[in-house]
Amino acid sequence: MGFPARPILRAIRPTTQKATGLALLIFSAAASSYGQVRGEYSSGSTLTQAGTVPAPGFSYTNQVWYSSGDHLVGPHGNKIPIQNSVAIGIDNNTVTYVPDLKLLGGNLVFSVTLVFANGNYAAHSLFLLGTGARGSALGLSNTDLVPFALGWHLKWADLLTGSSVTAPTGSYTAGAPNNLNSGFWTIGWETGATIYLSRNKATQLSIYNLYAWNTVQWDTGVHPGQNDSVDYSVSQTFSFGKGGRWSLLAGAAGAGQWQTTRNGGQNPVRAALTYRIESVGFTLSLSTPWRGFYIGGSTLWNYGAVNTFVGRTSTINAGLTLRKSP
Repeated sequence: MGFPARPILRAIRPTTQKATGLALLIFSAAASSYGQVRGEYSSGSTLTQAGTVPAPGFSYTNQVWYSSGDHLVGPHGNKIPIQNSVAIGIDNNTVTYVPDLKLLGGNLVFSVTLVFANGNYAAHSLFLLGTGARGSALGLSNTDLVPFALGWHLKWADLLTGSSVTAPTGSYTAGAPNNLNSGFWTIGWETGATIYLSRNKATQLSIYNLYAWNTVQWDTGVHPGQNDSVDYSVSQTFSFGKGGRWSLLAGAAGAGQWQTTRNGGQNPVRAALTYRIESVGFTLSLSTPWRGFYIGGSTLWNYGAVNTFVGRTSTINAGLTLRKSP
């Protein structure tokens, strides 16, 4: 049903890697017998500092999220007899605002993300009666909103929780091979924690969770199943330069995404084909003293997949402070 796409509280401060994506349907034709290909959240886009919010003011982040797959797997993790390739690039542009006031002891957080996508697939599938299938799409995909979130800075941890809304603002026509969004809205609730494992906070454990509820897809009557996503990492920050104003974060990272309920509005065989996938890899981020500017990236390799494609996911992230609150 869809392709990965989205989180929500993004760009939260140097080394935070949050991003959104789209639910691109171009691959569903090639994998039509395998239900929902992925959920709305771009798995692996929030690997570090998941619970940390920036200082009050405006900030901007950009994340390029790229995923490619070279084969499908079935209900038992078996490779599906289909020759295919699929690739998608997502450019997430996020503005985050943290007002200089508190609620319940925490900082309020609001953000909006415009998501642009470029994807394509080529497949030769037995499920298409031996015919070839191709598709591509380029343009505005989803618009992601964080209407309300709260973040707390504690002695040994930073915590964050809030709501999210994904609006399908790109082009969509039921059955088209070049859709730019999924044709349904998604409501989510996310929670993040950054746990400091050393006194100087240089060693960190980051855990991010997003649970998503999807609405009925336009013109098809299909109700995509709910899904749960978890991103995590263990990282070390190395400070250097005069006064330690520069820093490099490096660590091991992983992610998982699971469909938790069946798809509605489909035949029983297809409805039962819920998906899951796990990934493992690394993450890096360099922070500078100039307006909090940072740049980083990550790569995760998929494993343990069921009823979805398998490949690799990479991100490139950059962000800076636009304006501090007076």
